[in-house]
Amino acid sequence: MQKLFSHQFSENIWRILPNSDPDSSLWAIELRSASEKKVSFAVVDLSQARLLWHGSPEGSDWWTSLTAFSYGELFLHNYRYPEIPEPTDLLTMSGLDGTLLWVLPNYLLVKTIDQNTAEVATKAGDQFRYWQCDIKTGHLSSLGEEHKHFPEQIILAEPVRYKGGNIYFEKLAAFIAKVTGGHEAVSIDYLEKRPYMMFSYYIYEQDKLGQYLLIVTDQKELVLHEQLSEERDGLGRSTMLLKESTLVYLKNSNEFSSLTLS
Repeated sequence: MQKLFSHQFSENIWRILPNSDPDSSLWAIELRSASEKKVSFAVVDLSQARLLWHGSPEGSDWWTSLTAFSYGELFLHNYRYPEIPEPTDLLTMSGLDGTLLWVLPNYLLVKTIDQNTAEVATKAGDQFRYWQCDIKTGHLSSLGEEHKHFPEQIILAEPVRYKGGNIYFEKLAAFIAKVTGGHEAVSIDYLEKRPYMMFSYYIYEQDKLGQYLLIVTDQKELVLHEQLSEERDGLGRSTMLLKESTLVYLKNSNEFSSLTLS
């Protein structure tokens, strides 16, 4: 196992997505500064272990959110009416340098189909109309019949969360306590990629939550055990992500970290 990359931002990390190209080592990051009410986006290249860029595209605001990262392009949704939780506009950026490529007002992303094509929709009254969109240019055309039921490719493994009352929780908690010398987990996120078992778990430390990452082999060999955050007010979501053999996780809400599982 080898540490690939770690980068600390001044803003909190809100969401992380890998490029949907299975051969790509690019990851997109959505960041938010609550004090400045500002959103920004970044892309890291784990093959080069570096940050490619970090910035906010023209036309984005506090409500803009990252919705997909497909074959090198970031897809963002704007929410013109914050009181209505429904996306209103679609923006696309280059994953290589953060350049704003095109904007489709009144459209939203349904799914990406392949490296050149996406399915988008616009609202007409109470109904949606669906279109085929050229990812590089934003040009719209009729949605081909062959694309209407094209399945989305799933390349990302996310952990399963276990809490008290779940039939597997006590067994996992007992295993963590034994390996760590007494840590009593109150919530456990679990992922596995043989021969590795990965646990992102929380314990109470002086009435606050502390979060830890534990990785062991199926032979019970300890690979990694480190604290990810302390004095948390609550549980995080999607605390670790796995693409192929790359494990990505957060430290202290603003540090992007990754490991490769050899």
